[in-house]
Amino acid sequence: MNKKTVVISARHNHDVIDATLNILKKSANFKLILHDPQNEFFNLSEMPPAFKSVDLIIVKVRNECSLDLLHYAKIHQIPALHDVDTVLMCKNKVALDYALREAFKNNSYVNRYFSLPQSWNHNVTDLKRFKKWAAPNLPFVIKSHYQHDKFNRFTFLVKKVEDIDKFCKMYKAFTYYDVYIQEFIECDGLERKIYVIGDQVFGVKRDNPIYVYLRDKPDHIDVNEIERSELKITASIKKLAQILAKELDLKIFGFDLIKPVDSRKYYLVDVNDFPGFKGIDNIENILASYLEDIISNL
Repeated sequence: MNKKTVVISARHNHDVIDATLNILKKSANFKLILHDPQNEFFNLSEMPPAFKSVDLIIVKVRNECSLDLLHYAKIHQIPALHDVDTVLMCKNKVALDYALREAFKNNSYVNRYFSLPQSWNHNVTDLKRFKKWAAPNLPFVIKSHYQHDKFNRFTFLVKKVEDIDKFCKMYKAFTYYDVYIQEFIECDGLERKIYVIGDQVFGVKRDNPIYVYLRDKPDHIDVNEIERSELKITASIKKLAQILAKELDLKIFGFDLIKPVDSRKYYLVDVNDFPGFKGIDNIENILASYLEDIISNL
């Protein structure tokens, strides 16, 4: 019986990913091809022969090269952990917003415990027009339309119209594109990060970066340095995870929750396909075990 061949495309020098790959490399049950999307690129007229006959492609999206590989998988009908349509939806905050609202509409259960913030997409090119629109909708948070590229990703709180000028100065290049805008929810200052691997659900909580900025006014916030602690997963959070997995066709993903000061419901503010899992004990073994199960059942 021939061994299965699996391609994993992921950025190297990521603690969780590197540890997971080291575990998977020791498996004798399948052949593993590692692809670094930051350093390994393709001759588009002739893909490597090994890529044409693989049994599964697993991508932790870092850049366009990873998405190119998923497009290739779709064209050649190669199974992927998350297919290109799912990843593109998660990459685009507006498309993701539409999908989340549809998921909430289709599942009345989630509306008992969770809400989605009001949201818009808008162009900032005509600054006068944008400010006129913004005034009655303040406060809100401007987020980059696309979220996979950390070098072009931002979250900017607008409390008063004058803040828009600061945004345009800081993110001048993005004033030529549509931005994604979310209603600012006054919360308890914490962000709950939920991580899902198959039917397993984990959680951590940390200070909300926006509230860190409001409190300390730092010049820069490295979210990876914000201390995290374990979050108890309730039955309602686990049910939400199951619904999102089904509705969005996700197997490994994360989502963020915040708790308003004036409501018992949580607000779902973001979903991320294949997150970093920072703060979860033993996550590399859990992740490797899940991936091995998927591969063995191909």
